[in-house]
Amino acid sequence: MIIPVRDGAQYVGEALQSILDQDLADIEVIVVDDGSCDNSAAIATSISDRDSRVKMVANSGKGIVDALNMGISLAQAPLVARMDCDDVSLPSRLRLQVARFEADPDLQLLGTAGLQIDPEGKLLRPIDVPVGNDPLRDALARYNPMLHPTVMFRTEAVRRAGGYRRAFTYAEDYDLWLRLSETGKLANMEVPLVKLRSHPGQVSRVKQDQQKAAAALARQSALLRRHRAEPFDVNGQPAQAIASFLAWRAGTGVGVSSLERRDIELLLRSAGIPMAVTCKLLFLAAVGAPSFRTLALGPRLAWRRMIARPAKMRPN
Repeated sequence: MIIPVRDGAQYVGEALQSILDQDLADIEVIVVDDGSCDNSAAIATSISDRDSRVKMVANSGKGIVDALNMGISLAQAPLVARMDCDDVSLPSRLRLQVARFEADPDLQLLGTAGLQIDPEGKLLRPIDVPVGNDPLRDALARYNPMLHPTVMFRTEAVRRAGGYRRAFTYAEDYDLWLRLSETGKLANMEVPLVKLRSHPGQVSRVKQDQQKAAAALARQSALLRRHRAEPFDVNGQPAQAIASFLAWRAGTGVGVSSLERRDIELLLRSAGIPMAVTCKLLFLAAVGAPSFRTLALGPRLAWRRMIARPAKMRPN
């Protein structure tokens, strides 16, 4: 089990206890502290002092992707499970997931349904996921159909795939699932085995725009890999990867298809994209997959960029 933590003191103790209380006792728990400013590390260290199954390591604030890859590099078990430091696993989670892997040698990645809880742990709603190979793969081409804190995967399969990649930060899991789907079998269990905590500070709320752009880049990269290498540094900074991809796409001169249009629109909302690239892609979208939505994107982007400029640079 790999649990990255940054400033999660409020919940990390409960999260770790839910893993130590599993009805599968032969486990290893790797907690990666990603530069916490609170006492998250102290809480995790205290638990590891009492239970040798817990290993505490420091990532010095290098980010979620590096923290996850550090955990994978240290893992000794053939299967690795994931969970966030504010979530709670039900007692049978690991046993049931391990049983699925033992029954299916071709399985590389397995997620489950979830239960959404509020900051105090009160149940809000069930979270369903697509189940079955065809529904799952159909969903995967459009959005991330797997709940990251619920997954278990084969350690060597993820290492062979290259682990998580920094260019896709905030959708690093989606990018990895897409790559794993190209070489092996993925599945979801319809039974909810993890309580997923919803609170104002979580990444999916704070970094929503970046997450949408990273997911769009992951989808476009999956399409590219069928024919050529990705035209950007997959382990570089997300903003640079997006800018490089859009510059490459504009340079192709090929009209934007209806399948690409949504992703191109999401990527164009990223900060720092040159106006020349934006105009070229809007033109290619207009001639390739014309729609009122595409044609209206230009004025919306211009307005967003104008109000984002420093006040002293705006016209009086």
